[in-house]
Amino acid sequence: MRKGGSVLSDVLQLAGYEPPDAYRKDTLRLMVRDAHTLYAYWEITDRKKWLASQHFQCDWSQLPKVLRLYDVTYITFNGHNANRVLDIELTPEAQDWYATGLGAGAVYMADLGVYTWERQFVPFLRSDPVRTPRDCPAGWGEPIVAVVPEASRSHSTSYIPPYDLEHFIPSR
Repeated sequence: MRKGGSVLSDVLQLAGYEPPDAYRKDTLRLMVRDAHTLYAYWEITDRKKWLASQHFQCDWSQLPKVLRLYDVTYITFNGHNANRVLDIELTPEAQDWYATGLGAGAVYMADLGVYTWERQFVPFLRSDPVRTPRDCPAGWGEPIVAVVPEASRSHSTSYIPPYDLEHFIPSR
């Protein structure tokens, strides 16, 4: 989360809450902006940076950072069988990035890593998959969004019965 500029951060600051600068957890997230754009953000802990520095015997800031996007549409991804791979070389201080010019209606995953001096990619973090929406209107008679079966049967009631209350365990 970035400080300043947003209404939410202003409200939180007035309430006496200051969001942390870092959560100290290695994470890489992808979010869909539109049919052709993904937004990626990440955090790499100091420990992982230190380990990489020790392994490559150079300072973390000297390693070329790379966001690698995989098109994994209609496949079971094993790390090497992507339909398409796109490497984005990042600025040293980057903590987020917009990836543009992507295919609509596709499934993407990302790795965040570095290039070695021999230009070999070494991944450190992997995101969960995300699907970009299609960029054309739905065909005639095709639902634009998935319809909940119970809601489509009857418009007279706003109550939708739960599927499985027998195995419900309340949280304590």
